[in-house]
Amino acid sequence: MVLLDLADASWFPLVMVIVIAGLMYLLYLSMRHEIRKIRVPRSDAAQSPESPAEK
Repeated sequence: MVLLDLADASWFPLVMVIVIAGLMYLLYLSMRHEIRKIRVPRSDAAQSPESPAEK
């Protein structure tokens, strides 16, 4: 089989490491983009008195 022949090639582990590293980098970029969308209220905003409009 062709796939088994590729697994015996000396360069195959290096290619697999590069492919996995590339996929991990793409996942990192995607997650960084999604994490930046999250808005967390500041801690001092929770301590401020309520505005009259909210009552």
